[in-house]
Amino acid sequence: MADFYTVKQLQDLLKVDRITIYRMLQDGRLKGVKIGHQWRFSQADVHNLLGGVSDNPATSSEAGSEISTTLPVHCIQTIQNLYSNISQMTALVVDMQGMPLTTISAPCRFCATINSSTAGAAACRAAWRQMAGDCRERSQVFTCHAGLNYSAAPVFDQGVQIGAFITGGFYLLLPDRYEESERVEKLAARYKLSAGQLQDQVTEVTAIPADRRAAVETWPRAAALAVQSILDERIGLISRLQKIANLTQF
Repeated sequence: MADFYTVKQLQDLLKVDRITIYRMLQDGRLKGVKIGHQWRFSQADVHNLLGGVSDNPATSSEAGSEISTTLPVHCIQTIQNLYSNISQMTALVVDMQGMPLTTISAPCRFCATINSSTAGAAACRAAWRQMAGDCRERSQVFTCHAGLNYSAAPVFDQGVQIGAFITGGFYLLLPDRYEESERVEKLAARYKLSAGQLQDQVTEVTAIPADRRAAVETWPRAAALAVQSILDERIGLISRLQKIANLTQF
């Protein structure tokens, strides 16, 4: 069992308590094997998952045992999915270029149909890029290219904005049905989609009640802060593993 950590050894290694170890097991950040009533953690899995340290001496030498700082997308996805389940709204996290970092949670059919078009998907990414760039200070509400409202909150990593937590699509105010119908017809023509299908799906877009409009801005910010807390915790773990990796070079 020399190639495995016990829970106590992992606590000492990462300088965290037992509850944190079990929480990391539950949310997927750690993989473990239960032998009887005891958890065991592969050294390779721990190092690869939290930092990408190679067990191959040659590889470690070439890379200088540097630990990757890739985002823990599986953890961010969990927060995003939970947000969608509670808010009953679509959600995703994008980078500063508008590229999704996560899989869209609870996508509305109207938006999914537009995204099925190459030109429509490009327009959505352009809209997400603008949202990420314009919400640098706080949460803001935007109107996308398709006429739906979205709320976006900045996501920071070590003080640098890396993207945005975006939720939507909804109407803050119900549009005039005639104007909405004309807009949908133009979208269908622009992206070569079925106008009838889009007209049917746009009726599913809901208007936010007046008593929930403030939450439309505060909830995404809370979700973005939850993502940031995961990133902050990851940085601490990576720092500890980097020190361990440096020590093993001698």
